[in-house]
Amino acid sequence: MGEEYIEDCLLPKFRKLQTIMVWGSISGNEKGPLVVWDKDQWGKTINSRSYCDRIIVPHLHPFWLQVCRERQDYVYLQQDGASPHRAKHTTEVLRNLNMLGYFFTWPPSSPDLNPIEHVWRIMKDRIHRRSPRPTTNALLQLAIREEWDAISPEEISNLTSSLPARISAVRAVAGGHTMY
Repeated sequence: MGEEYIEDCLLPKFRKLQTIMVWGSISGNEKGPLVVWDKDQWGKTINSRSYCDRIIVPHLHPFWLQVCRERQDYVYLQQDGASPHRAKHTTEVLRNLNMLGYFFTWPPSSPDLNPIEHVWRIMKDRIHRRSPRPTTNALLQLAIREEWDAISPEEISNLTSSLPARISAVRAVAGGHTMY
């Protein structure tokens, strides 16, 4: 009784948030650019052409070249098996950028072998713990960018350097579930 005006007893009402698609890359202890997909400008879904035009050419290729220069060696890349990643157009663009031979063939549904998946988990956990939590798409996008920026080089390094242990764990259980 009398709780209707107690702040802790109130739930905010807001419109359902849209799905926000993001793309990012990591290497060693570095983060590449973060791209928040602009559904209004670029379309509601990602296809091969939009993936190449909005992600590979303006973001992935320059980051890859930068990392290759810094290491004075070529760097291998990994992406999941999403259809825009495997499409003929994407393959042709990667071939023209001299990147095609530097992609690992990666098994589908293997998030334990992809360190970026753990970056997304860290970000989701941090956003979920925010107070107040983002209640609009604009605030959620801002939170995503802030949490990307807050991930430290040490956190990235820990994730990327754990890959050999992850591979061993997956091999030990013949592709089954691991602690990762």
